[in-house]
Amino acid sequence: MALRYKSIRSKGFTLLEVTIAVAVMFVVISGILIGVRGNNNADYRALEMAALTFQADMRYIQRRAVIEGRTFEIRFDPAHNRYTLHTTMPFSTIRTVNFEEGINLLSTTAVGNRSGYTPRGNLSGASFTITLTSGVYTQPITTTVSGGQVIIHDRIREVSVHDSTRQATWHEELHGGFGS
Repeated sequence: MALRYKSIRSKGFTLLEVTIAVAVMFVVISGILIGVRGNNNADYRALEMAALTFQADMRYIQRRAVIEGRTFEIRFDPAHNRYTLHTTMPFSTIRTVNFEEGINLLSTTAVGNRSGYTPRGNLSGASFTITLTSGVYTQPITTTVSGGQVIIHDRIREVSVHDSTRQATWHEELHGGFGS
């Protein structure tokens, strides 16, 4: 006579099954958190690049104003999320810069939404600030009358780049050279 063993199976999960389930949930939640944080970092980098592009463009028209002995202006168009660099007398558009998708020109304090540099390299008009946004980040950029300095403000620190070589390098990298 053969003995029969009844399989005794509890109605719960084994320790191994619970451990695997917790590990899988940990991996999924970690991936989601890294993905969300990665998007914020991308927003920050895009905003920082837009601010540096603007800063380089301001230094560029300041140098051209001094070299060519005429006034150069920048006109802001918050409704279309862009700005235009141009000369005055005769009027000639140098370049229109559209902010990339996700970057918004939130506001400008420039009188008449424009400013520029005189042939002496001085800022024409009053100091002004533009505010750019991307995702959860806001980036104010101030241009001062004294020396026409362009200062990028950050939530944590204030960065002011005065080195013309670095500015020229940024401009060439971002816009393909001074002649474009």
